Amino acid sequence: MKRDAQSLSICVPGNRCINQCKFCVVGMHPSGQYENKMDVSLPCYNSSLEKYIQRLIFAKENDANIMMLTGEIEPLQNRNFLATLAMINKDVLPNRGCAPFTCIEIQSSAVGFDENYAEFLRNCVGVSVFSFSISSFDDERNAEIVGMPRKKKIKISDVCEIAKKYDFTLRLSLNMSVDMLKSVSNDISNYSEVIPAIFEKGKSLGADQMTFRKLYSSGDNIQSRWIEANKVDDKFFQKLNEYIKQTGKLIGVLPYGLEQYSVDGISVVVDEDCMNENKPKNVSKYFVIRPNCKIYAGWNIEDLIF
Repeated sequence: MKRDAQSLSICVPGNRCINQCKFCVVGMHPSGQYENKMDVSLPCYNSSLEKYIQRLIFAKENDANIMMLTGEIEPLQNRNFLATLAMINKDVLPNRGCAPFTCIEIQSSAVGFDENYAEFLRNCVGVSVFSFSISSFDDERNAEIVGMPRKKKIKISDVCEIAKKYDFTLRLSLNMSVDMLKSVSNDISNYSEVIPAIFEKGKSLGADQMTFRKLYSSGDNIQSRWIEANKVDDKFFQKLNEYIKQTGKLIGVLPYGLEQYSVDGISVVVDEDCMNENKPKNVSKYFVIRPNCKIYAGWNIEDLIF
């Protein structure tokens, strides 16, 4: 049965993330669930690579036309894998009678992103959308929440400038904690001031798109406790949705329900279910390929397809 997925998430393989995000979803779950078989030093690498190609073809045949580079690590950490993926997409898939992915996005904290890497992503990998994950518009606080290494701290305005210079579509993916609100206003309870200020900040950074993400938590762990203490309340999302509908223009409804609006020239989506836990049965919002070369219909281990 055809699944008609919207997109394919590629979990870029790696041993340990360079960041230590306070809201990290990976930290909420047991480690080692997905063995990394995409390590070129392994004796079974060639057979694993063939399995990986088969999963890519399966996703394409089931209408997943958008490729999102993400993962349990910062995806910029594994440049060699990204180069291999680019080769498969541009050369191997067409030779197998499969159309390549033409819309490729990357979800990144921007640690390690510079002009050299931007050129590689744009011209070699074929990335067209740079989805920049931000937890505060204040550089120092953003770095602290993400747990960036001291010598790898980024300046948000510089990242946005490079992304625009290399003609990426710039999406600001905002992780909605109270720190995001504090970075634009001294009175975070005054939503009539805070919400327009967030849009003004996005506009000043050159954002083409903005996604407001409700923080996901699961179980009793350090990450979930931090989220519980720092998340914005439900009233914020209520007021945000009201503001968007009052000041914006509906562009359309994305597959599986999310409404897309234009607010002052910026494409806006509010995502209150980023892990797609409320998906309908027998429907795949997206596929996920893990480093174990298996494909899933979601982010949980029980979502395995084959």
